[in-house]
Amino acid sequence: MSNSLALKNLPTPVRSLLRPMLFAAIGLHALLLFTPIPSEEKPKKTDDKENPVKITQLPTAKPAAKARPKLAKPALPKINRPKPVVAVPKSPSTPRAKGAGGATDDTKNPFVDFPHYPGSVPNYQGLENLRVASGASLVSVVAHFRKALPAQKFTLTDEPEPNTFKVSKGGISYFLSVIEDGSQTFYLLGPDKLDKAKLAAIKEGKVVGIPPELGGIAKALDTTYAISQDNSATSLDVSQSSSFFEPDKDNPSNEVYVDGISETRIIDGQPPAQVYQALQATVLKGFESVTEAGTYGGGPLYELKKGKFTGGLSLVPGKTGGTVAVIWTKKP
Repeated sequence: MSNSLALKNLPTPVRSLLRPMLFAAIGLHALLLFTPIPSEEKPKKTDDKENPVKITQLPTAKPAAKARPKLAKPALPKINRPKPVVAVPKSPSTPRAKGAGGATDDTKNPFVDFPHYPGSVPNYQGLENLRVASGASLVSVVAHFRKALPAQKFTLTDEPEPNTFKVSKGGISYFLSVIEDGSQTFYLLGPDKLDKAKLAAIKEGKVVGIPPELGGIAKALDTTYAISQDNSATSLDVSQSSSFFEPDKDNPSNEVYVDGISETRIIDGQPPAQVYQALQATVLKGFESVTEAGTYGGGPLYELKKGKFTGGLSLVPGKTGGTVAVIWTKKP
C-alpha cells in the first residue's frame, strides 16, 4: 500500500519510464530461466600412438675428442753428389775396398768377376795382372777367354795384334794379351798391350814390377779410416783436377786418371799432414826411402823408392775438406 502511494507521488514523466523498464526486466529474467546451460566438455586426449615422441637422454659427460690422424712425414729423396764415371778402376783383378775393415763393394769394379784361366798364377816378376798359365797351350787359353768372357757379360773385340783383345764392361776397357813363350803361356790384363819383346824385357828384369807396399797404402787407408762407400776421387773432389784427371779419348763424357795413377782414396775429416803421419807409422816403413818432393796438384808429393821402383804419393786437400790420397806407379 505504501509502495503504490509512493509511485503515485512520483512525477508523471518518471512513472512513464518505470513501467517499460519493469516489463523489460521481467522479460530478461524469463529468458535467462528458459535458456539451456551447456555441460562442461572434457578436453580430448591426444593419441600418443599416432604421433610418438622419441625421448633422447642427453649425455652428462663430455664426449672424448677424436684423435687427429698423424700424418706421416714425406720421405725426402737422397741427394747424391753427381760424379762422372771414372773409366779406370783401382785394379782389374781385385775388388774395391768399401770402408773400415776392408769390406768390399764389388759393384764399383766390373772387372772383379773377370774369369781368369783356371790355375794361372798372378804377379809374374812383381807385375800385377801378368799371369802364367803353366802347362796350358795358347789355343786353350784363348778358347777359354772367347767362351768365358761373353758368358760374364764382357765385350770381347779382336785387336790387330795376334791373340790380343779389347775387353770392356760397365764403361771400362782393358787390353788382354795372350803370348806363348816356350812351354809357358802368359797373359796380361791392363791398360797396355803385351808383346814378345816386352815379355823378354820383363824376364830379364828390365821392366820393374810394382812392389806390394804400394798397393798396401790403399789397404792401410781403408782399415785406418771409415772411408765412404764411393771412396775413389774424381775431378770434383780436387781443385787442380787436370793434374790427376783427363777426358777419356774413347768416350769424352767420361774421365780417366792421368798416366801413372794406380788408386785414389777420399779421407773425410783428416788433414794431409795427419794422414801422412798415420801412413808413416805403418805401410810406408816398407819402402827403402820416403822423401817429400815438393808439391803437386795443390798438395805435398812424396817420393817412394824400393829397389828399382820409384813411385809417389800425393796428399791433396779436398774441395770440401779432408784429404784426397793419390797413389802413383811412377813419379809424376
